[in-house]
Amino acid sequence: MFFYIFNKKKNVVHVSSLIPWGILKEDTVRSKVFKIDLLFVLQTLLIMLLVFFLARPYLNSSIINISGKNVVLVVDSSASMQAVEGDETRFDKARSQALKMIGKLGQEDKMMVISSNYSSKVVSDFTDDKAKLNKTITDLMPKDTGTNLDEGVSLGVSFLKNAERGEMYVLTDRSASSINYTNLKSGNIKFITFGEESANVAITSLDVYQDMFKDYREREAYVTIENYANDSKTVRLSVFLNDEIIMEEELELAGNEQKTLSVMNLNASGILKASIQTDDLLLVDNTAYAIINEIKPINILLVSDNYRLRDELAKIEQSTRRIIVTHIAASEYEQEDIKNYDAAIFHKFYPNTNPDINALYITPYLYSSKEASSFRDILISDHKLELTVKILDWNTTHPAMLHLTSLDDLNIESAFTMKPPDWSMPLIKISDNLNDSPIAFAGWYEGKKIISLGFDLSDFDFSKSDGLRMLIMTLNIIQWLNPYEAVDNSKLLTGGQYRLNYALTESVEIVTPQNEVLKYDVKDDATESNFVFNKIEYTGEYKISGTNFNDRFVANFFDANESRIAPELIGDEELKFEEKEAETLIKDEKNEFGKYLLLLVPFILLIEWLLYHKKLRAGTV
Repeated sequence: MFFYIFNKKKNVVHVSSLIPWGILKEDTVRSKVFKIDLLFVLQTLLIMLLVFFLARPYLNSSIINISGKNVVLVVDSSASMQAVEGDETRFDKARSQALKMIGKLGQEDKMMVISSNYSSKVVSDFTDDKAKLNKTITDLMPKDTGTNLDEGVSLGVSFLKNAERGEMYVLTDRSASSINYTNLKSGNIKFITFGEESANVAITSLDVYQDMFKDYREREAYVTIENYANDSKTVRLSVFLNDEIIMEEELELAGNEQKTLSVMNLNASGILKASIQTDDLLLVDNTAYAIINEIKPINILLVSDNYRLRDELAKIEQSTRRIIVTHIAASEYEQEDIKNYDAAIFHKFYPNTNPDINALYITPYLYSSKEASSFRDILISDHKLELTVKILDWNTTHPAMLHLTSLDDLNIESAFTMKPPDWSMPLIKISDNLNDSPIAFAGWYEGKKIISLGFDLSDFDFSKSDGLRMLIMTLNIIQWLNPYEAVDNSKLLTGGQYRLNYALTESVEIVTPQNEVLKYDVKDDATESNFVFNKIEYTGEYKISGTNFNDRFVANFFDANESRIAPELIGDEELKFEEKEAETLIKDEKNEFGKYLLLLVPFILLIEWLLYHKKLRAGTV
């Protein structure tokens, strides 16, 4: 302002007389002196705007719901969602619903996607990227497994407990009542269910009873078929062995009826496949697989100084022609020779190092080594000789104990009680001072099968009554030790685990039924010398290979809960979880507005410039 006053040009006007000013009224002269100048006003206003901006003026405001919603979407990707109703599967309908929900997300909303089948996992973290969410849902595919919605809901709740404005949607063909998650109340977990029909027939089991001492044609398979619908169904069963049909049969199943059929004509090893054709809605449970093991003689090394045991094993060798026994004395044993055999029997003897072979150890406690051995400490822990043996219990489920319905009166003169290693299970227990103490155990150690007996098999004559039961046990043990015998591969289910019972190799390659090739570094993925494969997501044959070995296994879908596709509840249901308190959504905020006043500065400068030049032309400046 001072700059304006003192810097203003003075106009000099020459007059002939001062008389006119004398006759003017004083107030008139005074008003002319203090006349308001528009340029002065504009320039003052400009300065005031700049000062106002530097002062950063603001207005206080309270903002409610400043953040968007956090939405968790749990998608049931189990086998039952593959049921076809109309032109779409239940999963197709769930996918369409999920895409619609993504499209309706607000600008500030975020969504997480959880896929739930045999296990539940986050397939997309919280994001507002709709393109990413759409791709996640589009790429999601149902698996040939059961579902674990409990885990999926629990996982979603764990992410939403501390989230602001949390919501969860579960897309499934199950009802909310099937969830075993406690602490749920009605409210913000919404179930959107799919499925209206129930017609389904399934193969619920395929079992092959294979004895290494029987020929292929002496073996039998049994297939069980169940109708889960209320109406009767006509079913055509076809059974294939290595892709060649060996059986066809048509059968009628009443509503909710189950039938089991025997399958004969098994004339070779390979893959057995049972398939049914009927007008049901779910295809994944219409096929089942089993492996028929190759019949090969098992080459056994007997290390013993006892010829009586050799003679008893010779009886088995001559009658079955399925085993070949080579007998050597304990002093002749060499670690390097073991690689030429499929299994070994060590009688009153144990090697100083692990022989890396399936083996039966018979009373190894009677042998004393002069050399320290870590393997001895593992195999022979605490033991005690019992002269009075009364069998208390025996494991009827282990393959080594099959067909042994009664052992309580077995005449065993003496036996060693033992403490089984952690990797094993007891087979036979006796009463020892009011305690039950094992005298036999079996298990896996470093990828090999091991059985240890605390009593002497050579005390029994296999042709007599007590010896007959020992003969059965010996045959069971030999069959279990057979490396060509599959380890319940026909019992593997989708969603389960396959344990590689081989010595560790550099790498493992697995080809899935979808011809997907999976490669693993065994040294990185193995646990306790065993590689475990847990990505069994589809039914069919899996081929596994590595350095110096090739193997295969099959996986089946036998899940009554999934095959029973009748809708539990049609419609929407709501549950509730404990979420973050609502007051956290209210926030005081300072809204600065000085920056908006700066927008007036260019306009004021323009007006000031125009006015100045106008006065300049008029000669009034």
